[in-house]
Amino acid sequence: MSGPTRKARARCREDPERYRPCVRCGGCLPPYGRWPEGVVCQHCAARAKRTSGVCAGCSHQGVLPGFDADGRPICRTCSGISLPVDCLRCATEAWLYRAGTCWRCALADQVDALLAGPDGNPPMALVPLADALKGMASANSGITWLRSARVQEMLRQLASGEVALTHAAIDALPASRTVEHMRELLVAHGALPGRDRYLAAFQRWCAPKLASVADPEHRRAVEAFVRWHVLPHLRNHAADTAVGTNSFLRAKQSVTTAIELLEWLSQRGRSLAEWTQGDVDAWFAGGTSTRKLSHPFAYWAIRTRRAGRVDVPRAEPRSHPKVSESERLSSLRRLLLNDALHLHWRVAGALVLLFGQPAVRISGLRLEQLSVLDGGRVRIRIAADWLEVPEPLAVLVCTHLAARPNMQTATNATSPWVFPGVLAGRHIDPGTLVTQLRSIGVPVMATKTGTWHQLVREGPPTLLAQALGISPVTAMKHAQAAGADWLRYASLAR
Repeated sequence: MSGPTRKARARCREDPERYRPCVRCGGCLPPYGRWPEGVVCQHCAARAKRTSGVCAGCSHQGVLPGFDADGRPICRTCSGISLPVDCLRCATEAWLYRAGTCWRCALADQVDALLAGPDGNPPMALVPLADALKGMASANSGITWLRSARVQEMLRQLASGEVALTHAAIDALPASRTVEHMRELLVAHGALPGRDRYLAAFQRWCAPKLASVADPEHRRAVEAFVRWHVLPHLRNHAADTAVGTNSFLRAKQSVTTAIELLEWLSQRGRSLAEWTQGDVDAWFAGGTSTRKLSHPFAYWAIRTRRAGRVDVPRAEPRSHPKVSESERLSSLRRLLLNDALHLHWRVAGALVLLFGQPAVRISGLRLEQLSVLDGGRVRIRIAADWLEVPEPLAVLVCTHLAARPNMQTATNATSPWVFPGVLAGRHIDPGTLVTQLRSIGVPVMATKTGTWHQLVREGPPTLLAQALGISPVTAMKHAQAAGADWLRYASLAR
């Protein structure tokens, strides 16, 4: 830690011997000045400058540094507090950044300077991005983001034409989170056409991976597998919904294990066309558990007659643990009542606990799938039908919708997602959701299974399947595992 930082922090520590207590927070901190109510510290003064709205005393719209007798915020005139908050540029009352200029005007100046093209103005294709950056809800967050040297460099390169506005040109830049974040911003604001993030990432990963395969025959076999099996599968997925992290990783692993299988066969003196049942059995019986990820390649090779016909051992289905009904209700009670947890995780976890939904479906919920009715009633459409969201979860959902996270910057100003992500135009990553819910005691897979085992005890599986978006076969399997005899019910109903 550098010296100046230590000194700055030391000056911010409470020091009763040097400073009088702040009339607002009670801390013995460096004073800002004396207001009608008494001495106010620098922290409370900064908080007052950031407080804005409609004055409770005179209805003035602007900065509200004071409080009336009932604790309601009031303006400078009503409170008698003298505070410099008038921007010399736009005349708006706001928290000032420097030289009498508010944060929003300072942000606009920085954006114009960074996106200035050869003629001094932003290129037409970048005007929507410039407008979005200037108009973000939290101007100080924008200025903080623009302090990054990498962000500044990339914006200047885009504005000057040094980096063309194409995915190929951005792909050629050194990979980083800044580059991907900028790409998503450009897509969200129309400067670049949209494309599936993970589909493109898989294609970028594949080229050097295939080039690293030394044996020409092996390389041709894996290239064909990628071209005629893996990529079509990912493209079909992308046509319906965005390719998820798990699908992307499985695609990579299937290619990697295909290469490993071919090399392993070569060490045994076999080609793919010459493998025997003993080779296949030895491959899947030995080594690590990742070898089961070569099943797609093995089936594809047999189907396309690149490999001899053998019996490929079926992968044993994984058995997932499930939470008990008492554990489910305890977790639901904790999420509904514990205000110390982040609201968006509470809402997401409660939806899993109530409706037995997977993380990919919860993370991809759109605003149009929620309906807030008169009286605060909330409905959700997971599949075909609208379902009532019970209280008190309905209240939490309404509160969440009014203050969704990741909405203060240009990233997701008009996000259609119930749970916006950190990248422009993206919802929260399902893997992140799983990790966060696990950290607050809601393991998604076990919770989903336990919820379904309870649901099928309370209603016909086929109706639940239609309402909650799973296949009737899967619903019946849940019913059988839970011991719910709805087959007998159906025969009695006739």
